[in-house]
Amino acid sequence: MSKSAKQLLKEAAEIYIAGRDDVQLAPDQTTGEDDFKYKRSPDVGGVVIDRSSDSGYVQISGGTKAAVKITTGLGERGYHCEIIAEGQSCMLYGRPTVWYIVPRS
Repeated sequence: MSKSAKQLLKEAAEIYIAGRDDVQLAPDQTTGEDDFKYKRSPDVGGVVIDRSSDSGYVQISGGTKAAVKITTGLGERGYHCEIIAEGQSCMLYGRPTVWYIVPRS
C-alpha cells in the first residue's frame, strides 16, 4: 500500500523540524482552493511546500527580505521549505498544498 500525498508531505515536514524544540507542525495541511489564503509571522515560522501538488504558487514577502515565489504543479517535484521571518506573510495562489511550521505552544 502506498503512502498518501498527505502522509508524504507530513513526513517531509517532520524532517525539516527534527531536533527543534521551539516549533511544531500545524495540526493539518492547507490547500489553496483557487482562493487567497495567507498566514503571517509570528503565527507561522515556516512552510513546507509540496511542489507536486496542484498548479499554483506560494509567495513569501514583506519585512526586509526579498520576496520568494515557489511554483507547484506543472511537472514540479519534491518538497521545499522556507522560513517565514518577522514581518513576512505566506500567501497561497491557485491550488498549492503546504504544511505550516508554527511556534510551539
